[in-house]
Amino acid sequence: MSRDYLFGDAKATAKAGEAGRKQKALTVAKQDFEENPTTQNQALLASALFDLGRFQEAERLLTEVLEKSGNDLKMLSDLGFVYKNLNQPEKAKEVFLRIVALNPKHPLARSAENEVWSLDPTYRPSWMKQS
Repeated sequence: MSRDYLFGDAKATAKAGEAGRKQKALTVAKQDFEENPTTQNQALLASALFDLGRFQEAERLLTEVLEKSGNDLKMLSDLGFVYKNLNQPEKAKEVFLRIVALNPKHPLARSAENEVWSLDPTYRPSWMKQS
């Protein structure tokens, strides 16, 4: 047996374990949401869907949650990344800029600015601007 073959098996085993963990998290999140359909459980379900690459379902749930809960920065950040993964950079940029507008001092705002900058190199994050 070659060394590459052994490492390949280890990687495949780790990848399968990760997929199993993510699927279990989705199952638990679905059950929790069915038993107690709070906005928090809906957001957790959206996060589990995102982890499995089910971005359209995650987008639908996060949009619903944000309609109910308003301007939760964490959920907005999650929605921005959903749009980024759906290859909708303009929607992602819009959501990230919304985070910055809501609370420019929040740590998620700095992260959001960095995401906008990665999507639009002409954008200047606040930390790049001279005072």
